[in-house]
Amino acid sequence: MSIFFFGGSFDPPHIGHLQIIEACFKKFDVKKFILIPTKQSPLKHEIPIAASFHRIQMLKLLINNLKQNIIIDDFEITGTTPSYTYETIKHLKAIYPNCHLSMVIGEDQLICFNKWRNYRKINEAVKIIVFNRLENNNKSIEDKGILRVSDFHVDISSTSIRNIFSIGHSPINELTTLVYDYIVNNKLYDLDA
Repeated sequence: MSIFFFGGSFDPPHIGHLQIIEACFKKFDVKKFILIPTKQSPLKHEIPIAASFHRIQMLKLLINNLKQNIIIDDFEITGTTPSYTYETIKHLKAIYPNCHLSMVIGEDQLICFNKWRNYRKINEAVKIIVFNRLENNNKSIEDKGILRVSDFHVDISSTSIRNIFSIGHSPINELTTLVYDYIVNNKLYDLDA
């Protein structure tokens, strides 16, 4: 079975994330798509602003209208240790022992991929699907197991969305209506709350 997984802080999940999910189903034979929100990325100093519960709820709202086989796995976000991708891969292989795993990342993550713990083992264990976000043709690691989706260009980041909220503006074009309304109703990124 072909399983794709896509991890991240999703603080908040945005239209770029949704478009990546939709593109995977359009371009590849995906039987199951797993979203894996992380508690804390080992390479990021900032901890997520929105609580784990809210980030999971926003992911549910993000995929609300999609009919494909998509699940949210809370392995990383409920864990007690830092979120290392290789441990997540072992977790997924234990649940789906006969699956073919593909890991979805953005080009910005590929740039620092050689700093990930066990990155060589990750490269051997899964196919890596890289979506362009930045105009970059980084070749810092071997191309073995890496497939670049080069006709995809979305430059939206959760950081920029949080910054827009923090100055009192509404990044409505970067978020689905359901996610935007959830953020506003729960005052997730309102510094004055």
